[in-house]
Amino acid sequence: MSRAQLIKFLKVIGGTALALLIWIFSSKALQDITVFGAAIWAAWACWRGRPGGAVWKQPAGFAFMILAVYMLLSIPFSTAPALSWRDFTGMLEIFAGAFAIPVIFNSRRRLEAALLCSAHAVTLTLMYDCIRLYRHLGPEIMQKAHAFQPFILNHSNVASMMAGLAALIYFYFAWQNRAHRPIAALFIAGIFFNLAYQCVVASRGPQAALAATIAGVGIIIPGWRGKACWGIALLLAGILISLNIERINPRFKEKETMVNFSQRDKVWGHTWHLIRQRPWQGYGYGKRNFTEIYYSSHPPAADFYYPHPHQYWLKLLFEYGWPGMLLHLAAWLMLFAALLRQTLRQHTFTDRLWPGIILLLLAYIHIYGMGDYPDNIVQIAQIWLIPVALSITARGGQT
Repeated sequence: MSRAQLIKFLKVIGGTALALLIWIFSSKALQDITVFGAAIWAAWACWRGRPGGAVWKQPAGFAFMILAVYMLLSIPFSTAPALSWRDFTGMLEIFAGAFAIPVIFNSRRRLEAALLCSAHAVTLTLMYDCIRLYRHLGPEIMQKAHAFQPFILNHSNVASMMAGLAALIYFYFAWQNRAHRPIAALFIAGIFFNLAYQCVVASRGPQAALAATIAGVGIIIPGWRGKACWGIALLLAGILISLNIERINPRFKEKETMVNFSQRDKVWGHTWHLIRQRPWQGYGYGKRNFTEIYYSSHPPAADFYYPHPHQYWLKLLFEYGWPGMLLHLAAWLMLFAALLRQTLRQHTFTDRLWPGIILLLLAYIHIYGMGDYPDNIVQIAQIWLIPVALSITARGGQT
């Protein structure tokens, strides 16, 4: 191994260790110090003229800044301001990280390194989880892993979503390194592990969202011939998956839970009932506020405890009413439109894949959010991908 290769390897090890601290130990004080410290350094660097902060000076960036201010100013109007503020303090760290990202990772190379180290950190954690689950469950791992506690990452759905995000990131790097077969093979192995992990924990929402996201790859394939071939491949894959759905995830064959979405229809229906009582002002931010109101309003009996409405847009509507929800919708639509334009401006699939992979990562989280709420570190990933997308659209997609 040459000196340059050794340095590169050590950088990956160090970056992965830092990513483990940030993603996996997100409730620890050391992680708080790291993220807030990065934001303070980024503010100082911007004052000294370092590029990066200017990525917010575009329509989607302004929209998200306005949205952040709106979220903060709405707290006093919550039905329980103390509860809302208590939950919102956690968002301050996420916002600090979002501010720091384009300043610290102010080039495509650095953003790629951050994505790759994050995927490594998630994959290593899920490898450990597989060992842990097998030690406790043995041959019954496929039947019991979904509900086994304590969960490795807040919940099996969260872990499964992070596995899907890591798989998509590895797909990008496998394609970028396709000329170096041993390296590409390692990334492909990472893809298959993360897909296998999704099968082990058997979370239907993340699997369905990932399938829909993979189908969306056709959007970034240039030319009608490429799109037609991709469509045929999807059709064949769909037939193959439908014939083996029980092997992929037996829970897809549970008719009752598939019809009522594991009783989510109850929390959706009752949350909508509550929204109609305060359609314009909402009830205020936070899980504590939601559970206080939800369980004091005589909800329908259910087998599950609901810390949130289990749907991204329904949660926003509950918290902020129609004005706040429409602000969120406008900001996200502007970001997706800018990212899609930047993707389609490129002429080859390789060039399209850099902005395209960020588009797919965000689409994956939002598709999942249609049937559940992207909670815990999935929410962090959703918000931290905003400055990544803005960096790409501000810099022309390839720099």
